[in-house]
Amino acid sequence: MLRSLLSNASSVLIALVFALVVWVVATNEQNPTREGLFPDAVAIDFANRGQDMTLLDPSRLAARVRIRTQEDVWQTLNSGNFSVKADLGGLDAGDHQVALDATSADPRVTITGIDPPSVKVHLEKTRQVPVLVRVRVLDEPPLGYETKAPVVEPPTVLVSGPQNKVEQVNDATVEVALRGAKTAVDREANVVIHDAQGNQIQGLTITPSTVQVHIPVEQRVGYKDAAVKALISGNVASGYWVSDISVDPATVTLVGAPNALNQLGGFVETEALDVTGAKENIVKRVRLKLPEGVSVLNATDVMLRVAVDPVLSGLTVRRPVSVSETCNLPAQISPNTVEVILSGPLPILQTLKTDDVQIVLDAPRCASGTYQAELRAVNVPDKIKVESIVPSTAEVIILGEFP
Repeated sequence: MLRSLLSNASSVLIALVFALVVWVVATNEQNPTREGLFPDAVAIDFANRGQDMTLLDPSRLAARVRIRTQEDVWQTLNSGNFSVKADLGGLDAGDHQVALDATSADPRVTITGIDPPSVKVHLEKTRQVPVLVRVRVLDEPPLGYETKAPVVEPPTVLVSGPQNKVEQVNDATVEVALRGAKTAVDREANVVIHDAQGNQIQGLTITPSTVQVHIPVEQRVGYKDAAVKALISGNVASGYWVSDISVDPATVTLVGAPNALNQLGGFVETEALDVTGAKENIVKRVRLKLPEGVSVLNATDVMLRVAVDPVLSGLTVRRPVSVSETCNLPAQISPNTVEVILSGPLPILQTLKTDDVQIVLDAPRCASGTYQAELRAVNVPDKIKVESIVPSTAEVIILGEFP
């Protein structure tokens, strides 16, 4: 009896083992194990670098990991599932070959290798020095103006980085353009580091990287800016008006003794331009009226432009209403006259003829019947605008039909 039970138990165990083997084989065929280099590179974390050390030009910034896992897991992975670390802890200045260590955030993945297995690094002692900021003005102030000593805030910056680069620092410079400014210039400017040959040095940390620059710009003694006041004489033609007066340049720089300049006030006048009878714009160069001992820094005349435009006005006229030429049948129109409100240049309105601005009606159909239709204006002179027709519609009775 016992022998029979043992025999049956052995058979069951063998069957279970066989079934397990079959299941493993079947599962592996459907979802095989895959091993190889993962295609996406992983950024190297250079960890535990000493605070007084700067990392320079590592031979590699990223590595690839060799992994083993099931096919379905492989398809879900990306570079974010892995980390590659180079431990720089305890390393002194100089060249070092540092082994890489890789880990996976997914426990179903086994790391079997790293390509490359190590990375070459160079460490330099970190140094920090204060450097006075110099201002380079890129252009000159306008004639008659001068700049004073620039003010920089903060006046110095801290430059830090590898000792061999920091030792090359010769100056910290900001560049500012005046761009024709006649008053103080305030700019926020980027600080640039140069060596003794004037070459820019890269790879250094500048704190702060920008500074505020104030450059005073003042007028020199014996110089003065003055507005130009244009003078005109005479009257434009009847029905016209002077709509604008402008000069170019609007301001000029005067040169002379300080007491003579102070007596001028803030402006200088032009010689009068005669606009008598003008019906159009006038553009002409005119001279400036300068007192004794005062001259203009550049030209002694300016361009004076006087805009002459017609006086705009309005006019209401009464006009008969006629049927447009598209329908030649007899017709009765009610009302047969309307008021037309016009606007435009007064000289044209004053010379309007009786056949100017005719009002016509377009009958909806050229057949017997009674219709309401919109009125429209024709033969309207140029520059005249029809503001409204009162009333804007009329009744038309077509009395006949075409045979």
